[in-house]
Amino acid sequence: MTKKVEFYLTLLRNAGHRITEQRQVICEYLAQTDQHPTPYQVYTDIHGRRPEISRATIYNTLNALQQLGAIIEINFGTNHTHYETDPSPHVNLICLRCHQVVDYHSEAASAVTNTVEFAILQQTQGFHPLATKVDVIGLCQACQQAEGAN
Repeated sequence: MTKKVEFYLTLLRNAGHRITEQRQVICEYLAQTDQHPTPYQVYTDIHGRRPEISRATIYNTLNALQQLGAIIEINFGTNHTHYETDPSPHVNLICLRCHQVVDYHSEAASAVTNTVEFAILQQTQGFHPLATKVDVIGLCQACQQAEGAN
Protein backbone atom coordinates (compact mmCIF):
# COMPACT_ATOMS: atom_id res chain seq x y z
CA MET A 1 0.00 0.00 0.00
CA THR A 2 1.41 3.38 -1.00
CA LYS A 3 1.74 6.33 1.34
CA LYS A 4 -0.91 8.17 -0.63
CA VAL A 5 -3.42 5.33 -0.16
CA GLU A 6 -2.57 5.17 3.55
CA PHE A 7 -3.05 8.95 3.77
CA TYR A 8 -6.52 8.75 2.19
CA LEU A 9 -7.58 5.82 4.37
CA THR A 10 -6.27 7.43 7.56
CA LEU A 11 -8.17 10.65 6.83
CA LEU A 12 -11.37 8.71 6.20
CA ARG A 13 -10.90 6.57 9.34
CA ASN A 14 -10.14 9.60 11.52
CA ALA A 15 -13.29 11.30 10.21
CA GLY A 16 -15.39 8.32 11.32
CA HIS A 17 -15.80 6.54 7.99
CA ARG A 18 -15.63 2.77 7.90
CA ILE A 19 -12.78 1.50 5.76
CA THR A 20 -14.44 -0.97 3.44
CA GLU A 21 -12.88 -2.90 0.60
CA GLN A 22 -14.77 -0.63 -1.81
CA ARG A 23 -13.34 2.53 -0.25
CA GLN A 24 -9.88 1.02 -0.36
CA VAL A 25 -10.26 0.29 -4.10
CA ILE A 26 -11.37 3.88 -4.71
CA CYS A 27 -8.42 5.25 -2.74
CA GLU A 28 -6.02 3.00 -4.63
CA TYR A 29 -7.43 4.25 -7.94
CA LEU A 30 -7.02 7.89 -6.92
CA ALA A 31 -3.50 7.30 -5.63
CA GLN A 32 -2.41 5.67 -8.88
CA THR A 33 -3.93 8.05 -11.42
CA ASP A 34 -1.91 10.84 -12.97
CA GLN A 35 -5.04 12.25 -14.60
CA HIS A 36 -7.65 14.67 -13.24
CA PRO A 37 -10.60 12.28 -13.32
CA THR A 38 -14.23 13.27 -13.33
CA PRO A 39 -16.52 11.41 -10.92
CA TYR A 40 -17.95 9.56 -13.91
CA GLN A 41 -14.45 8.53 -15.07
CA VAL A 42 -13.68 7.17 -11.61
CA TYR A 43 -16.95 5.24 -11.63
CA THR A 44 -16.45 3.89 -15.17
CA ASP A 45 -12.85 2.82 -14.59
CA ILE A 46 -13.57 1.14 -11.25
CA HIS A 47 -16.93 -0.35 -12.20
CA GLY A 48 -15.36 -2.00 -15.25
CA ARG A 49 -13.13 -4.06 -12.94
CA ARG A 50 -15.30 -4.14 -9.82
CA PRO A 51 -18.99 -4.03 -10.82
CA GLU A 52 -20.13 -4.59 -7.21
CA ILE A 53 -18.99 -1.07 -6.28
CA SER A 54 -21.95 1.26 -6.59
CA ARG A 55 -21.97 4.73 -8.10
CA ALA A 56 -23.17 6.09 -4.73
CA THR A 57 -20.17 4.60 -2.90
CA ILE A 58 -17.77 6.15 -5.39
CA TYR A 59 -19.44 9.56 -5.35
CA ASN A 60 -19.76 9.56 -1.53
CA THR A 61 -16.10 8.59 -1.10
CA LEU A 62 -14.97 11.29 -3.55
CA ASN A 63 -17.10 13.83 -1.69
CA ALA A 64 -15.71 12.77 1.70
CA LEU A 65 -12.09 12.93 0.46
CA GLN A 66 -12.76 16.34 -1.07
CA GLN A 67 -14.30 17.67 2.15
CA LEU A 68 -11.30 16.34 4.11
CA GLY A 69 -8.90 18.16 1.77
CA ALA A 70 -7.29 14.99 0.43
CA ILE A 71 -8.35 15.72 -3.14
CA ILE A 72 -9.27 19.07 -4.64
CA GLU A 73 -12.32 19.69 -6.76
CA ILE A 74 -11.73 21.52 -10.03
CA ASN A 75 -15.16 22.68 -11.12
CA PHE A 76 -16.08 23.92 -14.60
CA GLY A 77 -19.79 24.04 -13.81
CA THR A 78 -22.52 21.46 -14.25
CA ASN A 79 -21.19 18.01 -15.21
CA HIS A 80 -17.60 19.22 -15.52
CA THR A 81 -16.05 18.46 -12.13
CA HIS A 82 -12.56 17.00 -12.08
CA TYR A 83 -10.44 15.99 -9.09
CA GLU A 84 -6.87 16.98 -8.39
CA THR A 85 -5.02 14.14 -6.69
CA ASP A 86 -1.48 15.56 -6.89
CA PRO A 87 -0.67 17.55 -3.73
CA SER A 88 2.80 18.63 -4.93
CA PRO A 89 3.32 22.30 -5.85
CA HIS A 90 2.29 22.82 -9.47
CA VAL A 91 0.02 24.82 -11.75
CA ASN A 92 -3.04 23.36 -13.48
CA LEU A 93 -3.35 24.30 -17.14
CA ILE A 94 -7.09 24.14 -17.87
CA CYS A 95 -8.59 24.19 -21.36
CA LEU A 96 -11.89 26.06 -21.49
CA ARG A 97 -13.11 24.15 -24.53
CA CYS A 98 -12.28 20.47 -23.91
CA HIS A 99 -11.86 20.76 -20.11
CA GLN A 100 -8.53 18.95 -20.18
CA VAL A 101 -6.41 19.61 -17.10
CA VAL A 102 -2.64 19.24 -17.34
CA ASP A 103 -0.20 19.55 -14.46
CA TYR A 104 2.62 22.01 -15.06
CA HIS A 105 5.57 21.21 -12.81
CA SER A 106 8.54 23.56 -12.88
CA GLU A 107 10.69 25.70 -10.64
CA ALA A 108 8.50 28.65 -11.61
CA ALA A 109 5.32 26.79 -10.58
CA SER A 110 6.89 25.84 -7.25
CA ALA A 111 8.04 29.41 -6.71
CA VAL A 112 4.52 30.75 -7.31
CA THR A 113 2.84 28.32 -4.93
CA ASN A 114 5.54 28.72 -2.27
CA THR A 115 5.34 32.53 -2.51
CA VAL A 116 1.57 32.49 -2.09
CA GLU A 117 1.72 30.11 0.89
CA PHE A 118 4.48 32.14 2.57
CA ALA A 119 2.56 35.40 2.09
CA ILE A 120 -0.57 33.84 3.57
CA LEU A 121 1.33 32.60 6.61
CA GLN A 122 2.86 36.04 7.13
CA GLN A 123 -0.19 38.20 6.45
CA THR A 124 -3.11 36.34 8.01
CA GLN A 125 -4.16 35.60 11.53
CA GLY A 126 -2.70 32.11 11.73
CA PHE A 127 -4.24 30.62 8.61
CA HIS A 128 -2.17 27.55 7.73
CA PRO A 129 -2.46 26.49 4.08
CA LEU A 130 -2.51 22.75 3.46
CA ALA A 131 -2.41 23.01 -0.32
CA THR A 132 -2.27 25.76 -2.88
CA LYS A 133 -4.16 25.47 -6.13
CA VAL A 134 -3.10 27.67 -9.03
CA ASP A 135 -5.07 27.41 -12.25
CA VAL A 136 -4.19 28.92 -15.60
CA ILE A 137 -7.20 29.04 -17.90
CA GLY A 138 -6.84 29.00 -21.66
CA LEU A 139 -7.01 26.82 -24.74
CA CYS A 140 -4.89 23.72 -25.30
CA GLN A 141 -3.00 23.36 -28.55
CA ALA A 142 -5.59 20.99 -30.08
CA CYS A 143 -8.45 23.37 -29.30
CA GLN A 144 -6.48 26.35 -30.67
CA GLN A 145 -5.96 24.46 -33.91
CA ALA A 146 -9.63 23.48 -34.05
CA GLU A 147 -10.64 27.10 -33.44
CA GLY A 148 -8.32 28.24 -36.22
CA ALA A 149 -9.92 25.75 -38.59
CA ASN A 150 -13.40 27.22 -37.97
